[in-house]
Amino acid sequence: MNDISPPPPPQKNSTGLEIPALECPLPIRLDEALGNRINALLMAWINRIGIFEGQLDHVRASNFGRFVMLCHADTDDVQRLLLSAKCMAALFAVDDHYCDDERSGANPKLLGARLSLALAALDRAYLIPSHDLALKRALNDDPVLRGLRGYMNHLDRYATPSQKARVQSETIAMLVTMNAEASWRIEHSLPQVWEYLAHRQVNSFLPCMALIDIVGGYELGADTYFSAPVREVIALAASLTMLVNDLYSASKEQEPGIGDFNLPLLLANEQGCSLQQALWLTADLHNTLIRRYEAKERRLLKQASPTLKRFLGGVKAWLGGNYEWHRHSGRYQV
Repeated sequence: MNDISPPPPPQKNSTGLEIPALECPLPIRLDEALGNRINALLMAWINRIGIFEGQLDHVRASNFGRFVMLCHADTDDVQRLLLSAKCMAALFAVDDHYCDDERSGANPKLLGARLSLALAALDRAYLIPSHDLALKRALNDDPVLRGLRGYMNHLDRYATPSQKARVQSETIAMLVTMNAEASWRIEHSLPQVWEYLAHRQVNSFLPCMALIDIVGGYELGADTYFSAPVREVIALAASLTMLVNDLYSASKEQEPGIGDFNLPLLLANEQGCSLQQALWLTADLHNTLIRRYEAKERRLLKQASPTLKRFLGGVKAWLGGNYEWHRHSGRYQV
């Protein structure tokens, strides 16, 4: 039985482009009061940390609290949901301040060094005292690094060592792929579509999805999480999250000073078509990929343990929540 919902009507964004409808699971939970509560707590944390300086109204309208309410439908634990919201805010800050938005300080020539230092915010570096003091000062002086450390400190309250290592692994892999975008900018080159898709499978919401069981209050063992059949389903879902993101951010990323590595823009260049046609091609790719995801997930569910079934339910909730959030978030309003 096909449990992917019929697509909603297409949307037109503020630039007049039509965002095609997508085949995607429906959101499992719509609790706007809970989302608003998480968003208020997150905004207080963002203000203390200092990320997104001068952009707080826009970040509030982005509504990461609603995002996590939608994606983690199996819990209403405020602090666990806030953990996921901090993850999103911290990683979006890396993307904006370091990678994409020159108006927020992004510089491709500095990206490698900045991301290298970010590793020490994610996974403690053990130095002799004098050097350790210098490192601590560097981590405290940069609001993006303060955000990553704050997120990791919150993670320590709920994750087992194995779960934390998984989150660190997924996040560090994402940082590696971010360096590719810097290379493309410095060389004034564009990746081929296949190259970009491989890059974006990792540079997606995968590091946030790694929190599914942690936020839910249970543990999917590492041997199961990293087994090939489970990994394939998670990777397909991660690619689907980024295709949705690319559809909704295509107009924003045409603005001066913002990165232009986006599937619709690359398709328009490679196919010699309009951006509107490229949006339709991206939607077709999404809908083809989600059918593959659905088939792989059904096969996996036949012999899945109760814990794995719950985790796969969390992955599906992520797909529905991710689409619902992108359709209404203020982050992508131009």
